[in-house]
Amino acid sequence: MATSPKRAAVDSTNEYLGASQTMEFGVVEDPVSEIIDNPTPDMKDAEMEAFMNEPVMVTVLSSGKDNEHQYVQVAVNGVIQMFKRDQPIVVKRKYVERLARAKETGYSQDLDHTKGEAMNLLKSQKSLRYPFQVNRDDNSRGAAWLRAVLAS
Repeated sequence: MATSPKRAAVDSTNEYLGASQTMEFGVVEDPVSEIIDNPTPDMKDAEMEAFMNEPVMVTVLSSGKDNEHQYVQVAVNGVIQMFKRDQPIVVKRKYVERLARAKETGYSQDLDHTKGEAMNLLKSQKSLRYPFQVNRDDNSRGAAWLRAVLAS
């Protein structure tokens, strides 16, 4: 029996997490929208529901922080899914979406007083709250879908 070729894993730590923005103290700007292609525009509601309930093998990675919990908890519609770090687990895609949308935004600032007002610029940088990798996703649209979710 022939087996299908193994799909490459998606490592969320190497993916685009959305645009970084620069803000200036005291200046309120209009929100910036970034258009992200939807990899599943042809799916109807029932198809999307089936897609989100497909099994996906994922590993939540250790972030290297001293105070990180051994288990990560996410919930969809009140149903909780626990992930043990660094241990592969097969879960429904909807829980992977929760991991992909759990992001932190940090800010940095140049503190060079010779720059005058330019010193008041804050640069944002996004990172995943729970870095993870997808070990197996049998749906051909799965990787494109995940990249779009990570970029949003």
